[in-house]
Amino acid sequence: MQGSDLLLAFAATELVASFMPGPAVLSVASIALTGSLRGVAGAIAGINATNLLWYALVGAGLVAIVHSFPFLFVALRWIGTGYLLWLGIQTWRHPAHLAVGRERRRIGFRRGFSGAVAVQASNPKALVFFTVFLPPFIDIHHPVAPQLVTLAIIGVSLEVLALWLYGLMAWRVGRLALSARAELWIARGSGAILIAIALAMALSRAV
Repeated sequence: MQGSDLLLAFAATELVASFMPGPAVLSVASIALTGSLRGVAGAIAGINATNLLWYALVGAGLVAIVHSFPFLFVALRWIGTGYLLWLGIQTWRHPAHLAVGRERRRIGFRRGFSGAVAVQASNPKALVFFTVFLPPFIDIHHPVAPQLVTLAIIGVSLEVLALWLYGLMAWRVGRLALSARAELWIARGSGAILIAIALAMALSRAV
């Protein structure tokens, strides 16, 4: 088990990283603006389920396999980016699905979950974080698996906290928009955010 100094350092760093706006935060916020707390819960669950997968991959040493067969990971990232772009375009082109007066059809848990998994699994920074950032907080003189479990619990807990705070703030903003026109623009804004995330990810791989 790591010493308390390593755990505190990891917790502090993870806390800062969790509150930094990025694809995960923007994904949660865009769903929250539609007024769907179920969608927010699904997105947060999807992001952290993917995070747990990254922790498991690091623990099992499978990241090395990904590096040996990079085309598999590249394909996964592009599929995820493509899905995110499609979701954003659909939200922009058909805002009536999200905004029809006060009877908005909100994003459900399942859609929020699948979209968030696509975001987090295709986020290039996630691989960098879990393969490069975690090792400094591992004590090589103790078994690695229990340490990774501890880091995963801390990391996921702080990520859930940060994303819920962002989600609730965006949800409150969404509830202030009472007119159909305002809800229409909120829906389009949500679509624009998703499209921007997808394009940013695509451009980050093209350079």
